[in-house]
Amino acid sequence: MCCFGLARLPRRGRSVSQDLKKAVESLRLARVSSRLFPADDGGFDRFPWIVRPIPELALFGLNSNNLGNLTLATNARGDVDYYQLERLGRLLWKYRGVAVKILALHHSPNIPDSPTARKRDLNPFSKLEVAGHQIPRHQRQALRLLCLSHRVRLVVHGHLHRHEDRRVAGIRTIGAPATTEPCQTTDGAPAGYRFFQYTRHRTSRRVSVSVESLKT
Repeated sequence: MCCFGLARLPRRGRSVSQDLKKAVESLRLARVSSRLFPADDGGFDRFPWIVRPIPELALFGLNSNNLGNLTLATNARGDVDYYQLERLGRLLWKYRGVAVKILALHHSPNIPDSPTARKRDLNPFSKLEVAGHQIPRHQRQALRLLCLSHRVRLVVHGHLHRHEDRRVAGIRTIGAPATTEPCQTTDGAPAGYRFFQYTRHRTSRRVSVSVESLKT
């Protein structure tokens, strides 16, 4: 989901619950509802939540939004508090027998330094941009340790609005472009929308990921 500039600033009548309802409605439109994929251990309004569309696949959702911070310098910065990490650890242990575990959150768990970004043909972020978008270091480290120790196969995120597919500390990490933000083409063709398609191969217990484009 993509927001547009000043639309994020606090305004009269807006609340966290209203924003959450928008997110749930977007999931419903994408046919990812509690009716189709019931959330285990509670509903989608409690984080971390978990969805198991098939027995051998578990998707864990974290809330990395920095709720309540209204300063323009830090309102886009990520935050995953101790209580979410503690509950995530318990859920990962509970579902340790699931073959494929995927973790989804809004913010990137690792924004590469400028030299690394250039090697990956990405536009590097300035130090100020990184500070304004990054999850705090100790939270990122705890998150990666949980993923490594519980054999999480894949971490997916958004927030940076760019396509990334890389490995961080041995964990495949995919950054998704905003599906609701049109991507411009260089060949003069109509603008399109990009999204990732995830395919679970039951025989090999692998997950393949591809980027698809939908033209307007």
